[in-house]
Amino acid sequence: MLKNNTIHLWTRGLLLVVVSVLTCVKGQAEPLKVAFVSYANPQQVAKDSDALAQFLETKLGMPVKGFVTLDYGSSIEAMRGDQADIAFVGPLAFMRAHEQIGAMPLLLEVYSSGTPTYRSCIWVRKDSGFKELSDLKGKIIAFADQVDMSGHLLPRDLFRQEGFLSGNWVEKEFFDEVYFAGGDEQAIHGMLNGFVDAAGVSEYASLLLRPEERDAVKVLAYTRPSPSHLIMARKGVPFETKDRLKKVLLALDPSNPEDKSILDKLYGVQGFAEARLSDFEGVAKVAAGFGLVKNPDLFASGQFSE
Repeated sequence: MLKNNTIHLWTRGLLLVVVSVLTCVKGQAEPLKVAFVSYANPQQVAKDSDALAQFLETKLGMPVKGFVTLDYGSSIEAMRGDQADIAFVGPLAFMRAHEQIGAMPLLLEVYSSGTPTYRSCIWVRKDSGFKELSDLKGKIIAFADQVDMSGHLLPRDLFRQEGFLSGNWVEKEFFDEVYFAGGDEQAIHGMLNGFVDAAGVSEYASLLLRPEERDAVKVLAYTRPSPSHLIMARKGVPFETKDRLKKVLLALDPSNPEDKSILDKLYGVQGFAEARLSDFEGVAKVAAGFGLVKNPDLFASGQFSE
């Protein structure tokens, strides 16, 4: 009888252990899925994303899975399919994601200027003889990408403000030719090497040139400012998770060597600032003028992130 009771208790204990293990596995927290976009070498970005995922796991106290997308559209689609909870994107991609799937802004990147904004420029060679925008009439210009805020919409809007371009795309309007080079680096190199007369891209595009090459180019005009690149969250990500993530990244101090190493992996930014929907009010109107944002009122003054 004693032997049977011992076996019964042992068996019951074993079952309790198995049930406990299965419950832990079943109840294991889903990882926070973070999409990093590849601005440059995908292998290096993938390596950095692994280190960042480990850093965030430690700070957030939850599993984090990082992966790399080649463009903003892929990040939006990953978020649409619940394959990404957090994504690093540009302002236009965010606005489209907010309209389409309810994505919310978390943090804006802070650059060397110390502000979470940037401008685009019209770049030309110093020896071109161009002194003002009107000198580019009948010339050839390169933009980065047709669906790009800094590499197309802001520079194009500058010419529209000056009355040189209309709101609609008209063949041979003002410029003799317009090229979409595929990125800031390709556009500014095309200008530097004489394939085009000007490049309309980010003010930071010159950092993609060698020092001696930077000495050969100049800014003809600056655009209006835009919110910087940002971190957005999928609709449905718990508030507590978003709040913890914001606190971790806002606490990074570029004067601290350990924090600086993390910021260097986060595209070399100087830090982050809180983002609001209303930060995008001005650029939403610009994008709406080109048909790329359908409801700019979503970003009107008074609109805040959740």
